[in-house]
Amino acid sequence: MVVGLLLRCADVFGAPAKDHDQKFDHVLRQQVRQGSSSDGIKVIVTTKPGKRGAVVKRLIHDGAKVNAQYALTDAVVARLSKGQARKLAKDGDVVAISSDAKVHSDGLAVEAVGAAANSPYTLRGTLGLETVSSVAASKTFTQGVNGYSAGVNAGLASQWPTWTSGTASRVTVIENGSSGNNSSGIMVRFDALFGDGANQIPYGSQITSVSLTVVSRGDGSPTASASVYRVLAPWNAASSWASMTTSGAGLQRDNVEVGSSSDASVSDLTELTHVFTGGGMVDAVQSWANGAPNRGWLLWQSSSRAWTVNSHHSYDGGRPSLKVTYKPRVNATAANGAGVTVAVIDSGIAGEAFETGRILTSRDFTSGLANPPAAYAADAYGHGTHVAGLVGSNQPELRGVAPGVKLVNLRVLDSTGQGTTSNVLLALQWAVVNRAAYGIDVVNLSLGHPIYESAHTDPLVQAVETAVRAGLVVVVSAGNMGQNLDTHEVGYAGITSPGNAPSALTVGALKTLDTERRGDDLVADFSSRGPTWYDAFAKPDVVAPGHRLVSLAGANERLLLDLPTMAGLTASGKHTLRLSGTSMAAAVVTGTVALMVDASRDAFGQAHTSNAVKAMLEHSSLKMTDASGLTYDVLTQGAGALNAIGAVTLAESLNPGAP
Repeated sequence: MVVGLLLRCADVFGAPAKDHDQKFDHVLRQQVRQGSSSDGIKVIVTTKPGKRGAVVKRLIHDGAKVNAQYALTDAVVARLSKGQARKLAKDGDVVAISSDAKVHSDGLAVEAVGAAANSPYTLRGTLGLETVSSVAASKTFTQGVNGYSAGVNAGLASQWPTWTSGTASRVTVIENGSSGNNSSGIMVRFDALFGDGANQIPYGSQITSVSLTVVSRGDGSPTASASVYRVLAPWNAASSWASMTTSGAGLQRDNVEVGSSSDASVSDLTELTHVFTGGGMVDAVQSWANGAPNRGWLLWQSSSRAWTVNSHHSYDGGRPSLKVTYKPRVNATAANGAGVTVAVIDSGIAGEAFETGRILTSRDFTSGLANPPAAYAADAYGHGTHVAGLVGSNQPELRGVAPGVKLVNLRVLDSTGQGTTSNVLLALQWAVVNRAAYGIDVVNLSLGHPIYESAHTDPLVQAVETAVRAGLVVVVSAGNMGQNLDTHEVGYAGITSPGNAPSALTVGALKTLDTERRGDDLVADFSSRGPTWYDAFAKPDVVAPGHRLVSLAGANERLLLDLPTMAGLTASGKHTLRLSGTSMAAAVVTGTVALMVDASRDAFGQAHTSNAVKAMLEHSSLKMTDASGLTYDVLTQGAGALNAIGAVTLAESLNPGAP
């Protein structure tokens, strides 16, 4: 059923064009009919094969300014008057005249719908690229034991607001002493728990049990209890009662500074050793394993009788000790994208977000140059960094789909996430020409503009088709036009260019609801549906996770600053951002394609063609149903939901060199 969006688009396109206007796209057709013949416009002229040079000569002779030429697609960018454009439309060597349309990124800030069912969630887990091991392991962390030296304590006292525990070996814990304002506690934290080190727990592990052992003098009350509360605000060893002012002076157990309910409790404080354990402790450590900031616990008691607790600075054997039992995640495939290069045509990539050597080169096409010089890797907007992180971040707490890939950074969008078609054409042409020099295998285009003409003449589509014929796999976003902006009805025919390119891998977005099980996935309302305008192509080809995905961010990028509720930090201090959109879904598929290329080269010494890659992705995809259990149509889900591990398995099983 074609609703809202389709009806609105029908109003926009209006009456059929006159014969002499057929070479203009929809936007130009309206422009050349209005205003003065001397008004200037910027166009992309597509010529017949071999006729580009002759058309350029005539344009210059008539006073037009030629800005750029595209040898691969026989196209020219020119600035000319409307009168000259009308004359140009009558030129027999001219196939089409297109507007230099503005392109925009396809990322959105969308709030959550659904939540995980109390289980660890990772994008790679959802895609089947990693699973939880059936074998549990345990690690114990005690300051000074087995080389561990990352324990942190802070003692806080209301009676001495600026006092800190420093290197004190013991801290007094007391609740509302005889003076009425003598309350004190100790904060305990174990840093560097997670990572790839031999004595660390891998990020994303499934935590099965946690116990915190605390040693005291046994001088507490036999009827008192002590509890540990999760700390939510940042702190360090120099923190004091006066410095903890997140939600008021001192420590507030208000779910802002410290959790309001305890993670575990013990009784009879006359005992020397106390073990805190239980579900609350598991939940806390699980959240840290999933990438949430580890801020440790506050240790508090219920009695006004002083209770003396050993700190991380106490003698050996008496220091706090944390034991964690977990099931690590294990990779389901050996492929990680090593030896594969992905060109990201976007707003740039922040160099600080990636390890040295991961970004092979950075080029800025917003300059309008066909071959811009190598530049520093930067991203003023942030969209490209997010996309690149989903493709190939290798941060232990935030791994992308293909953490071994190399990246080529081709900037075409400005600090507002906008650009022009002509600059995207330059970047695509550069990627084709320099494919061998940088080993480019895959191109990601998480951007687009509304469709204004048939794919046969659309310059952006033709550039994508040329790139595919040159041997590149081009992954593009379907667009975020799945809903009517006024009524919010879900509708059809919202695919944007170049998502209408027949040879492109066009990707729509699905919502995982922050769970790894696939049965509850839903196609996102914002995800553009087919068919495509003018040609009625069935798109998208597949849908992939593209809702509330966390990825890398640059410290000063616009999106990070504009969306503080979506921003975060990894345990190692890397900036992150949570975004939604078909841009993110396209990045996920791009990473999967990189894994497929890696797997097929490892198995057979060569990669599959773009069409074969698309066929394997479609064949392995998972059919989806909506919230009422009805199967989505092909214009909504394409062939189905991305099954990354299935596609990689096909790529390493089918010999691309077989007859």
